[in-house]
Amino acid sequence: MKRITSAIGAFCIGSVVLCGAANGQVAFRMIGEGQATGINADGRVVVGNMNGTFEAFRWTPLTGIVPLGRPAIWAGVQAGTPDVSSDGTQVSATISSLDSTYATIGRWTEGAGWEECLPPAPPDGGILGTAYGSAWGISDDGKTVVGLYWRPGQTDGTAHAVFWTEATGAVSLGSSGRNSRANDANADGSVIVGWDEAPFGNWQPTVWDDGLLTHLSTKDAFHDAEAVTADGKMVVGESYNTTTNALVAAIWRFNGTTWDEQLIGALPGTFPGYGLAKCMDVTPDGSMVVGYNRFDFAPAPATGFIWTQAGGMVNLETFLVANGVTLPPQFDILGLNGVSDDGKVLCGVGQDTTFPFAYRSFLVYLDPLTGVAGTPGVAGMELGQNYPNPFNPATSIPLTVTTAGNVHLDVFNAAGQHVRTLHNGFVGAGIHSFAWSGVNDRGVPQASGVYFARLQGAGGLEQTRRMVLLK
Repeated sequence: MKRITSAIGAFCIGSVVLCGAANGQVAFRMIGEGQATGINADGRVVVGNMNGTFEAFRWTPLTGIVPLGRPAIWAGVQAGTPDVSSDGTQVSATISSLDSTYATIGRWTEGAGWEECLPPAPPDGGILGTAYGSAWGISDDGKTVVGLYWRPGQTDGTAHAVFWTEATGAVSLGSSGRNSRANDANADGSVIVGWDEAPFGNWQPTVWDDGLLTHLSTKDAFHDAEAVTADGKMVVGESYNTTTNALVAAIWRFNGTTWDEQLIGALPGTFPGYGLAKCMDVTPDGSMVVGYNRFDFAPAPATGFIWTQAGGMVNLETFLVANGVTLPPQFDILGLNGVSDDGKVLCGVGQDTTFPFAYRSFLVYLDPLTGVAGTPGVAGMELGQNYPNPFNPATSIPLTVTTAGNVHLDVFNAAGQHVRTLHNGFVGAGIHSFAWSGVNDRGVPQASGVYFARLQGAGGLEQTRRMVLLK
């Protein structure tokens, strides 16, 4: 059950107030199945994990969701969160070896594909089970990948935080005596954040500044640091509120000597001791933070939140409804995991409330006046990924319609040339499927290659899905 409070009054993002009436300033776009975990600087590249296979994917408005190959689950491992560089050309993720015998940290580069960051591992590292380590983040410049590496047989932690660059290879960040993990890096990789395990077993939010380990909090609780600003001077994650006995969203700011903690709390209705709130990403200037809020003990209802200094913490679902957005039916928002550098695009994850309860990724776009803008998809419609894909000789393209209207559904080749019109006219509310048999409008079979299904609706809004025809 969704927890949406009354959409009365106004919500403030930065210095701009968004009224409760529908105003067209906010758009919500489903981008497909999978769990979005990161977004690039301009909001035009989203990365995450595919459902089931846990394979890293990369999404753009032109290509749709594209799996990047070498899922670690082939080696029996499901760990890590894909991340993306500011320009969107490099992705970090946990991947399998070419022969699928082990999992490791990988970096994908557009036009070049995957490279393994280890082996060689640091001198005390090795394979534990079937993995050398896992990837959890990448620096803004794409040159530093961070995560953890395994240390079988070691008494001071079987996992330590690690960073990798082409120049240094895999370098251990160490720990204070037990396990540790790195989750994110700043613009140039000089400041890395994550967690370090305390003697009593809880994670403590940690920063490594040029390799120097500092605990941001030493409270007796399970909490960590998730993201850091480009300049390395602001860190976000979760901390423990000793007054309310609750895990809450937290910000740490470097004052030149030490780190000052700010507890920004949790959404109303969060049950202390069972529910929690965690910051997942932050804009480079620290003006906006996004994350997720779980209201009770897992798997309790959850949602995303947006925080600004002026507006405080705002429930994402309440915010969307108050701004005229109709959320997809039978779909629950679980959280926000990324925000573009200018705060114009947010990426998040939700889940269908009916079988098979698939995770789905979405984007939220706000009008330029609010500081959040972009190119939304077709209002009230969602173009799904074709199946099968790749295909031969035919494929089906699903379309979910919540608001009936007129649409164009066309196929284009990789050169941008029109190939076939699949539909031009009215579609009613419901789930539709359009077949393409790999021929053009004249019935001529098309060659193997990449094609794009493009949906266009009122107002010039559109969605695109990438299809591969193999013969």
